[in-house]
Amino acid sequence: MWNHKLDIGDVNMQILREKDNKDGFKELLIGYKTIYINTYNLVVMDLAGDEDKRATLFRHESFQLWESSVFGFNLSVSKDFVSLSKTGMNILALG
Repeated sequence: MWNHKLDIGDVNMQILREKDNKDGFKELLIGYKTIYINTYNLVVMDLAGDEDKRATLFRHESFQLWESSVFGFNLSVSKDFVSLSKTGMNILALG
């Protein structure tokens, strides 16, 4: 879907769903690091509704060395995204 020539690594993908309220949502979280520009990227995409109306809801970039491993995950209770690496922990409030 995304066309570019950069290598990516340490990819984490998760789906967020909420069916409790009337307007429930469904979102795809994609976290990955890129080579040469040394960034960890988080993209949140809307999966609910019509395909024509789906959009990128959130995009975040932070510094991450390609040589260092990173792992990202979503906390379902608070809807925060946490990325862990050798240098520490980064928390993004998505809720």
